[in-house]
Amino acid sequence: MRIIQRAGVSAKDRDLALKWVKRCLREITRKDYELPVDYGEARNDLLVTVKRAGHRSSACAKGITIDISAYTKGSSALLEYPAFAHDPVIGSRNAITPELVLAGTIAHEISHFVQYRYGPNTRWLKKRYRKPHGEGFRDIYRILRSKVVNPYLQDV
Repeated sequence: MRIIQRAGVSAKDRDLALKWVKRCLREITRKDYELPVDYGEARNDLLVTVKRAGHRSSACAKGITIDISAYTKGSSALLEYPAFAHDPVIGSRNAITPELVLAGTIAHEISHFVQYRYGPNTRWLKKRYRKPHGEGFRDIYRILRSKVVNPYLQDV
């Protein structure tokens, strides 16, 4: 994993973001999900940029960019796109901790990374990975939210 830490990001905040990145990668690379890589390979493929610029987070086949502004401002709302905002597993959530908002954002972006990087070579994603927030993305995101992020929502 290559890490770029932009100006204004503390080592503590960077490490918190990386903790959630690793949790997501460790889950999605389990053999159950039949990705063509293991955790070590996926970790080596990933470029993580952590910034604090007040912009959106993003992802592509090369890596993810996480903007931690919402976390540092203490945001308690994980907002999702209208197409799946009301979904019970991957939808928006209010009144949660800033760390869980960050975790949800990271799970969202890791889902895009997996979608674009491994989708073309993964049996169950081959025909559904192309659309940015389509079925393939939602399937991956559902796994990460249900296994990595949502269990912590029960405690809030």
